Amino acid sequence: MRNSTPAFPVGFADPDGAAGPVTIRQGVAWGELDALGHVNHTVYLRWFENARFAWFERVGIAALMRERGGAVGPILARVSCDYRIPVGFPDAILTSVRCVELGRSSLTLRNSVWSEQHQAVVAEGEVVGVMFDYAAKRSTPISEAVRAAIHTLDGAAMHA
Repeated sequence: MRNSTPAFPVGFADPDGAAGPVTIRQGVAWGELDALGHVNHTVYLRWFENARFAWFERVGIAALMRERGGAVGPILARVSCDYRIPVGFPDAILTSVRCVELGRSSLTLRNSVWSEQHQAVVAEGEVVGVMFDYAAKRSTPISEAVRAAIHTLDGAAMHA
């Protein structure tokens, strides 16, 4: 797995600017296939998660979680995925993530998954996360330092 600036190949169709500033490459594992011979639908959410945590590292959310011993961190409120093309084995995929909306305590991240085998986008989705205080069991505002890092990384793509 690697983290880099936009690494979608030349010719990647990106009409909505989905190729975000954090992109990771992941190989498709044989065990991720279902009985029909394509990647099981739940695996795409894991790919989103892997890219999301690389993004958390870039904007300081992962450091905040470590500093606070896991007492404060994101929690998922919603996940959606639009599957475009079935992915098989062997293949490698690039998963890109960017923040498209930033609220007081919530953020919306957009993912795009590109297949090396298909040379195309195979899935797109969104994740809504909420910064959460696990001790108080309630949402908490996103810190100014994290907000600034998000604006620096993804500012041009955001709606808020």
